[in-house]
Amino acid sequence: MFRIQNIAKLDDGQKTVFLIQDIFPIIEKYIEREFIKFNKHFVITSKALILELERKAKTIINMSMNGVKFLPTQVDINKIMQKLQN
Repeated sequence: MFRIQNIAKLDDGQKTVFLIQDIFPIIEKYIEREFIKFNKHFVITSKALILELERKAKTIINMSMNGVKFLPTQVDINKIMQKLQN
């Protein structure tokens, strides 16, 4: 099974894992509120981490757009993006 993940240390010193292969397309219209974890807003401030997550996300999106299926539960990114754009 193909996995792209990133283990990172956040600003508060806690380690967390980002499972990039679970990426899901969304548009701002459907975002209700900021993500809160343990009563704190979840914000990534590390420019290096943001760049790494964006690079890995682009890899997943490109693979999916080219028909690569690497997870049995993988969503159809192409189909969802088309519906969101309409």
